Parts: sequence; C-alpha cells; structure tokens
Amino acid sequence: MDSMSEGFAKTILLFLTIGIATLSPIQAQDSPDLFDVDSIRLNHPRILASEDDFQRIRDPNWDSLGMQYLSFLKQTGHELLAQPPIEYKLDGKRLLHQSQKFLKRVSTWALLYRVFGDVSYRDRAIRELENVSRFPDWNPQHYLDVGEMALGFAIGTDWLWKELSGEQRERFLDTLISKAINPSLDEGDPYNWWVESINNWNPVCHAGLVASSLLIVDSDAALAERVIRRAIRSVPIAMNATDPDGIYPEGPIYWGYGTHFSAVLIDLLENATNSSFGLSEHQSFRQSILFHSLVIAPSGQYYNFYDGGTLVRFQPVTAWFASRYDDPTGMYELKRSLKIYLEGNTWNPEDIRSRNLAMLALWYPENTGSESTSTSSLPKNWKGNGPNPLAFARESWDDPNSFYLAFKGGNGQISHAHMDAGSFIFEDEGVRWAIDLGAQNYLSLESKGLGIWDRRQHSDRWRIFRLGPYSHNQLLIDQRLQNAEGSASITQFSDTTNTVQGTVVLSDIYSGQADSYERTFTVQQYKVLSIKDRIAGARQRTEQQGRRSATLRWRMLTEAAVEIENNEAILKQEGKTLFLKVVGPSKYVFRTQSIDPPPNYWDTPNPGVRAIDFWCNTDDFGDREITVLMSVDKAALEQVATSL
Repeated sequence: MDSMSEGFAKTILLFLTIGIATLSPIQAQDSPDLFDVDSIRLNHPRILASEDDFQRIRDPNWDSLGMQYLSFLKQTGHELLAQPPIEYKLDGKRLLHQSQKFLKRVSTWALLYRVFGDVSYRDRAIRELENVSRFPDWNPQHYLDVGEMALGFAIGTDWLWKELSGEQRERFLDTLISKAINPSLDEGDPYNWWVESINNWNPVCHAGLVASSLLIVDSDAALAERVIRRAIRSVPIAMNATDPDGIYPEGPIYWGYGTHFSAVLIDLLENATNSSFGLSEHQSFRQSILFHSLVIAPSGQYYNFYDGGTLVRFQPVTAWFASRYDDPTGMYELKRSLKIYLEGNTWNPEDIRSRNLAMLALWYPENTGSESTSTSSLPKNWKGNGPNPLAFARESWDDPNSFYLAFKGGNGQISHAHMDAGSFIFEDEGVRWAIDLGAQNYLSLESKGLGIWDRRQHSDRWRIFRLGPYSHNQLLIDQRLQNAEGSASITQFSDTTNTVQGTVVLSDIYSGQADSYERTFTVQQYKVLSIKDRIAGARQRTEQQGRRSATLRWRMLTEAAVEIENNEAILKQEGKTLFLKVVGPSKYVFRTQSIDPPPNYWDTPNPGVRAIDFWCNTDDFGDREITVLMSVDKAALEQVATSL
C-alpha cells in the first residue's frame, strides 16, 4: 500500500472504519483501557523474545527443514557483513527500501549474536544502529518507512542492550522518541492517515511504534502508555478487514505484509505484558491462513489480483499460525513453501522480500516427528465473503497439472483495488490459460505525475491499463469504466459431485449501464469451464436517433498462441492445447490481438500477452446472454456444448 490523496483517503477510511469496525469480535473486556504500563516487564530482552527463546534456538528441537533454515540464516548473516552501511537515500518519496534493508540486517545479526555469540554480528549491528540514528529523519512523510525502521531499531537496541554503553542506550532511546514516536502523535497530520486505517499500513506502523514504546517506558511511561493504548485500539480496525471469512482484501502479497506485522505486534504485547488484549483471538484473522493457501494455484503461482505478482515468496508468518494455533494449514504452508524457498531460491543477501527470516527462528514449531504434511483438511472448492469476495474450484491439492479456477467480486474502494470485479484466472494441465497482469511499479507511475492513490471514478488510477477494467478477464458495456464505488458479491456457490458453480452479481458495478448483470461460472467434472453472462436493461436501440443497442466486449488475456476458427479459439502453450468456444450469441465479431505495446506511454509493457475478444450487441431492449466454454478436452467441451 502507498500514500493516497489526503482528503479523499480520510473520508473513505472513516466510512469503511465505521462500517467494518462494528463487526469486530474484540469486545469491551479487551479494551485498551485494560492495558497498564506497569505490566511491562523491565528486564532485557523484552522485545519479542526472552533469554529462554534464544536458548531454545541455540539447542533447537526442530525437524531437518528447520535445521536447514538455521544454516541458511547463518549464511545470510555472514554474507550481509560485507555490505556497506545503509544510506539515507529516497526512491521518489520513499525511504522504505533502506528501512527494510536495515530491519533485515539488524534483526538477523542481533539474533545470531544472541544465539551463537559471534561478536562480528554484534559489532556490525551496533554500527548500523549508530548509522541510522544519525539520519536526519526516518521519512515520516511516508510513515511506512518509519514503522519498519523503528521495529528494526528497537529489536537491535533491546537484544544488544547489555552490549551498549549507557550513553548509547540513552541516545538510541531518544532516537526512537524523536524519529519514530513524536512524528506520529499529531493524528490530524495528513501524513498520519494510517493510524486508524483498514489496510496494511496500520499494523506495520503500529508494530514499530509499540516496539519503540516498550523500550522507552523506563524514561517516559506516560508516552509509552499513550502509544501502546492507541495501537491496541487501532489495529483491530485493520484486522477486521478479513471479516467474515478470512479473505485479505488487498491480495496475497499484502496478506504477507499486514499479517506478518499484526503477528509481530501480538507477540510484542504478549512477550512484554503476557496479554494480547484479545488481538490473538480475532477469528477471521486466524482464518486468513486458509485464504493464503487457496490463492496459490497448482502451478505454484499466486492468483495475483490487485497490486500483486504471481511469484510466491516464503512467508515466515505461516510458522506463527502453525505454532501458535497448531493450525494444519499453517503447518502445510510452512513446510511446502520453506522447502521450495530453501531448495530453489536464487540467493541474494540484500533481498528485502526475505527480510523477516530471523523471526522464523522464534516461531518455528517444535519437531512433531513427521517430515510430511497433509492436505486432507484443505477444501478444494470454497467461497468466502467480505469486502473482496472470492471463490475457488480446485481439482487437487497435490497435482500441479490439476484444474483450477479462481474468480472474484469486490469494489474499487479497497486499498490496491483494480477495476476487476467479475474477473478470473484459469489453469489446467500445468498451464495458466487465463492470466491477470497484476501490478505496475508505483514509482514508474508517480514519476510521470499520475495520481495513482486516488480511487474516485475518473481518477488517474483507472487510466492505467493494468489497473483499470480494460486489461482484465471480464465484460465491458460500451467500453465504459466499472462503477468505482459499486460492489460485486458472490451470492450463490454450490459444490456437488460433478459440478461446482458460483454467481457474481455485478449490477451495482455496472450501475447506470445496465439494470442487472450476473456472471455465472460452472465447472463440470473439472474438465469444462462455462462462463455465462446475463445482461438486462443495457442501452436500448433508438431508431429515431439511429442509435444501436449497447456494445459488449468479452475479454480474456493469455500468454498462449491463439488461432481463431469460426466460433472457436485454439490456444497452445508449453505443448498443451486449450479449446475455447463461443456458444452464444449467434452474431458477434471474434478476434485476438497483442496487448503489447499497451495504449499509453505510462503503461508498462506486456510482452507475449494476447487478448481474446469478442464483440456483440444487446438486443433492442438492452438484453443479452453470452456463454463461453473452455477445456483442454475437446470431446468433453463438445458434449457440454451440445447439451446447452
């Protein structure tokens, strides 16, 4: 998540906060008023770990995968020693990359020193603490940068407390107050819009501030209490975004971000005060680990809706779910993804995407005596409600060549939203036939003067090809934008022996363009996918003005080679073939085209991507029903087509 236009962001965040916060399972008995600053234990370490935790890592009862991880962490720490000190260097308006490098370095070095006693790690960590303490600021204009820097600084200061001089301790605590805490106190400052936001900034920033406050309590207990109570009050607002079924609305990439720092904040509180004040019992937050598993397709790629990519990175927070809740989904994700990461990772010591690996040492579950995990408890077909509803049909958890469909509802006011309600991805035989282009680099757009964080109807955001509706697998009416303030729900989902079916109601998303619109996905025996669009009350034909009825454009993006023959498209990729057939209507224009280069100079290239489009009109009354079938099994497709 990144910055938004100030007034608009505050209005939207207030509206959504009021609406969603009413769903919170955290009741009055868990109020921040129950927090007592005197409950904070004053010995060191007090940030996330105790001496017993370091001893447990020193002599771990882990399986072989855990031991392989520990060796990898040692390698990381050693290679990082050669890196030059971090610089105060902005990328556009962000110091975030430097903050994330700092968090990775100091948490890794400080942990390795406490566990193994190598003074080279201690000395290098203290050198880096001294370095960033001299920065002019930690860039509070983009407070996410402060949140990550503050967490790393608090971890390093606390875990190395006994190694610091009295003068260093005092100076480092003053640094946390002046560079992290004080800039956050004026909640009317537009840069502090995140304090009660519903997105990932909320837990990231509050985690850094709580860590800072747990350290300064000795010198300013009132300030520490103020900041910690504010976090206990505010973080549930972001956690409630997963209500009711655990879907993280910003997408899987940001699940890893927001959820990790929420877990860190819970552990900060519990380790220092023996209470999470109800945060750890948030039901939909606990369920969100299932969402993360579901969005990983058989190919091993993410369903990359919104501002995300397809690359699945190992998320240490999966171990937190596994060990804290004895969660089988967390255990499955931990073992599966860590194994892939350790065996296949192209290692880079400065890879900030793996900056939280040190936390895995605190979370890794005790050895259960089994090296394998089971997928028996994971649902193959699933629908979840929430601000950004999703549905999945999966043939198998264990076969990378199995059938997989994911589709969504949603709305344009969610953080990182695209205009993609009703869109889908589709895999079979190990090929992703229908793709989502995902995100475009933020700086590449901001540097061209585009206001990408404004989500109003005619904002710049929807002019960006990858973010607007023109690049998604959906239907457009008269090539108009979807309604940015509308919502699409999945109202019907059934799972029988041979058929999985779900319907996305898109009428509100196309408000002003049609009276009603529903898109129904049907999976038959995990062989044939049917997509049926029903549009009613779109633009009518007006003979006096010579105006035709509404024009509809159905689109699917693919990386396959495409040939069109009559009412069929034949897709070929990686030696496999998919057949796509238009069953209705009878009159249409069917075509395929490259979408590279994209339409505007600010858009990122899309090499090798083609669009499969067909165009038709509604009838004179603005109604139309469209049915498209696709399958890798030609005979099965024809059998379904004949039955319609």
